[in-house]
Amino acid sequence: MLNQRQIEILLEFCNHSDEFLTASYFADKLGVSLRTIQGDMKVIRKELEDETCANLISKASKGSCIQVEDHDEFSAFVNSLYQQYTTVSLNYPTSRVSQILLLLLSRHRAVSVSRMEDKFYVSRSTLLNDLKKVEEILEQFSLELLRSSNKVMIDGTEINKRRCLADQDLYLAHVKNEQGMLYIDERQLAKIKNILTEIFVEHKYHIMDTDFSNTILFLNIMICRMEDGFYIQPGELDITEELGEEYEISKDVFEKIGRRFFIKVSDEEVRYFAVYLRGQGNNRDSDTITPEMDEFISGALEAIKSNFGVDFTNNINLRITLALHCMSLSIRIKYDMQMKNDMLEYIRETFPLGYDISVYFASLLYQKYGKKVSEDEMALLAVHFYSSLLEINNRSGKTKILVISSMKKSMTLLLKQTLLRWFSEYISAVDFVNPMDVTEEMLDEYGVFLTTEKEEFFEKGLAMYIDTFPNQHDYMNIKLNIDGFKDMEDVVAMFYPELFCVADSSSKSEVIKTLCSLAAEHFQTEDLLTQVLQREEIGSTFFSKNIAVPHPMYAASSDTFVAVYVSKKPILWDSEKNEVNLIMLMHVGKNNNQAFQLWNYFSKIFADKSLVDKLIENPSYEHFISLVKEALEMGINNDI
Repeated sequence: MLNQRQIEILLEFCNHSDEFLTASYFADKLGVSLRTIQGDMKVIRKELEDETCANLISKASKGSCIQVEDHDEFSAFVNSLYQQYTTVSLNYPTSRVSQILLLLLSRHRAVSVSRMEDKFYVSRSTLLNDLKKVEEILEQFSLELLRSSNKVMIDGTEINKRRCLADQDLYLAHVKNEQGMLYIDERQLAKIKNILTEIFVEHKYHIMDTDFSNTILFLNIMICRMEDGFYIQPGELDITEELGEEYEISKDVFEKIGRRFFIKVSDEEVRYFAVYLRGQGNNRDSDTITPEMDEFISGALEAIKSNFGVDFTNNINLRITLALHCMSLSIRIKYDMQMKNDMLEYIRETFPLGYDISVYFASLLYQKYGKKVSEDEMALLAVHFYSSLLEINNRSGKTKILVISSMKKSMTLLLKQTLLRWFSEYISAVDFVNPMDVTEEMLDEYGVFLTTEKEEFFEKGLAMYIDTFPNQHDYMNIKLNIDGFKDMEDVVAMFYPELFCVADSSSKSEVIKTLCSLAAEHFQTEDLLTQVLQREEIGSTFFSKNIAVPHPMYAASSDTFVAVYVSKKPILWDSEKNEVNLIMLMHVGKNNNQAFQLWNYFSKIFADKSLVDKLIENPSYEHFISLVKEALEMGINNDI
């Protein structure tokens, strides 16, 4: 394997392809002798002997140059070099914990503590502290760190070990395994991608881009584990579903993988990957909705109507969407394959009411399946609920917007929510259509035309271009003469000086008790504390940086108000170790559907990342109100 300087030399060649570079050039650039560079060049040439994508050619008096034979393979090779070059230093504790996890998970036997001290260049006390962090991570996946006098090892099922590897992104780490190979190899990923593409096309299996990328990474972990001799054991899997087509696809995939990577694949591995595919829900039609699932969705929407005062029961599109989503989600819940969602923070801050409804919906799923739904999965559900919430508010509008786009549905969903959120009072619909499906009748049916591509409809002047993730400029162009928000004074009126308190420090339980006590006394409410604690049990009420919004599971009165607690020192709020300084206890009045729009204004408060820091400097009620007004005004003028 190349050292860091040799990788830097090779990357320099890659960045100057078809250009000759001399040994003197590298000696001056890297501050080393010519003899050192000549030795490095020998190592590089030997490394390239095993590659078919490129070779290093030399000419007297001109130097050396990279000659590319296969550009696709060469691109993957360069990416692999960058990963090696950017390897994280062992001096960072988080990186060292990751590497300890990787080491222990890649060994069939216990590892000597003394050997680990030497390998990671740390003292016994530092290593023991790192092992405590390792132990905390392992507990999340039902794994145990076994210790003897001088040895440690990880005990648990292979499936749970792979869950740990995937959740912690350990096989995306820029580190090497025991054999000196990177845990993630761009060239290996390219081979996996080609195999999957071929089999999916052959079976006419539809899959979205994001799911396809995740499937590649999932398979990469499976292959790496089997290459190291780690297999799912009989009895680990208790599959009750008929896997059908997914099993046939999985068999074909592993038949090719077995030959390409020279590994033996057991039937347990084939079935495990088949379950993974089933959990993606990419090949589902509406006729796959079972009566049991339809009954569950109907009951859940009735419960949401009762608890939130929002009636989704007659929304057929939402019922179908949720049922299809939950058909695959139930598989992911059952077999511990829940998705990760990079949009969690954005969705939680931007669509807080939709997210809160999804948390409640997730609690109903927990009652049904006996396993908790992750916050990442809740965020995916939240988009569906918020979409329907905005549709309810849109019915009085007049203008219809048509967005001409070839984007996949998962991408258009968030764009649709943004447009509806911006102009919910003034439009009756936002529809999407593929450029190939635009008809003349649509020109009369819609009043505003947008497009996400600068192609025919943009060039001919029919549709205005809008970015996939629209910004303030897009907002101002579309808005024209629309003013989409009410007077901020109506929002500020929900904060009461009697329900505002400040402390140097406190605990979560004390904060909630204090706020509930103040509110109960001021509004003569009953059972508020019980309802707030019940809501805390089903999911964290951390919503944004340094901000938590506890609220009751069920409304305790007809009053709508916000009680505020400011702690100068951060308070640990949940199991994810999120810390908060500003706690706003929100109570939405019972049977007051309009009052739920308060969540929309809170999303604008969440967007001001400097609000909490400014408040701590001067934690008075008057200063808090002025900061809230600034955040609301900024949100209204710059809503993106």
